[in-house]
Amino acid sequence: MGKRKVNWYRIGFRLLLAAVIIAALFFYRWVISYLVAALLLSYILQPIISYLQRWRIPRWAGVISLYLILASLMAWITARLIPDLIAQANNLYQLLQHEEGLSVEMLLNIPFVYSISQYAKSIDASIPGLGLQAQFIGILESALQFLMGLPKLLLENYGSIIGAVSFIFTIPLISFFLLKDWHKLRRSAVQLSSNRYFELSVILINKIDEVVGSFLRAMLLEAIAVSIMASIALSIAGVSNPVLIGIFAGVANVIPYFGPFVGGALAVISVIFSGGSLINMLYAALSMYIVQVIDNNLVYPVVVGKAMKMHPLWVLLTVLAGGWYGGILWMFISVPLVYMVYQMMSVLYSNLKDFKII
Repeated sequence: MGKRKVNWYRIGFRLLLAAVIIAALFFYRWVISYLVAALLLSYILQPIISYLQRWRIPRWAGVISLYLILASLMAWITARLIPDLIAQANNLYQLLQHEEGLSVEMLLNIPFVYSISQYAKSIDASIPGLGLQAQFIGILESALQFLMGLPKLLLENYGSIIGAVSFIFTIPLISFFLLKDWHKLRRSAVQLSSNRYFELSVILINKIDEVVGSFLRAMLLEAIAVSIMASIALSIAGVSNPVLIGIFAGVANVIPYFGPFVGGALAVISVIFSGGSLINMLYAALSMYIVQVIDNNLVYPVVVGKAMKMHPLWVLLTVLAGGWYGGILWMFISVPLVYMVYQMMSVLYSNLKDFKII
């Protein structure tokens, strides 16, 4: 039996193709994050475009119509929130511009801060040498130093801020082209496979679309539900800027375990700096706790529970690892990313076994 002839042309072409792919990844490495984010946004919006297509609306017209609706909604929300944010930012900026405008004495005029200071003073009177009030004043001075250096910190990192704004505005543009040519891109991806793996490629793409799309839409629906519930609850509790804090709480809720505490802490801090009393803080904390009870026992099991099944320990370790690796941003995306990779590998493994490839 003769030896099998080595096809050097095939080997050379594959090496050339691998080199081109590596070079392309290196060249486009800075925009890969843009593409991934736009792809995730496209997965979320894709069912709406498909629904419009069933009503004989051209795909490009459906995408433009959806973008116009979303832009109008964002403009309405911005018009409602931005004036308050600008007013608060101007007040903070004016305070930071004059050292006499922001001092420990000013913070001590806040009822809650004053009560803590007096409580520490009473303990110092009972236990001489403890120095709790002095330590508390030191904490206030450290907080003031941070606030005084905030404008300089923002100016030093203006490049990162501009980059983040550019990222936010570029994602919808890339997503527009992905949504408009969604089926063409899917067809091109399938055509990359050989005839032997054509059916497998179609099944894999459909399964990945189903898993990733359903999971992302479930997370979005939960964030919207928490934002609405938190806004209503904080309005009832009399917290200032309830809609803004509610939206932040809904977004932070994407981070399992840690996110809800961040939203609650922001509500309590808002009460403190608005001069609220201890009972007002308790109302704010209780409101956020009720929102979390409803979310954990009703919203999450119905909306997200069917889309994602991860053991709580796995979720907690993933969040911690994400925070250690890349800070707040990776705490947001670590759980969805790990879950989607796990699901895609599970789908790939099961289908490769079904087709007796492995």
